[in-house]
Amino acid sequence: MIKKIFKILAIISAISLLIYLGFTWNDSSKRSELYQQLLLMSMLIFSGIDNLLSIHKKKKLLGVLYFVVAFFITYVVFTKYV
Repeated sequence: MIKKIFKILAIISAISLLIYLGFTWNDSSKRSELYQQLLLMSMLIFSGIDNLLSIHKKKKLLGVLYFVVAFFITYVVFTKYV
């Protein structure tokens, strides 16, 4: 049940990222970049949690990889915008 919630949240985050990218195609402001990075980070975190809850070893390793990429994006966001 909890695994399905994170899968749904990852899908919603990915769809909202695609919609936001469509609306801000030519916008190169820092705020737009920040929102894009935060949406990508949330998608990776929810997908990582979904994969960590899996029983397959390959999916768990992929979940850890998603978390590493999400934390790298968090580092970039904090060093670039804060």
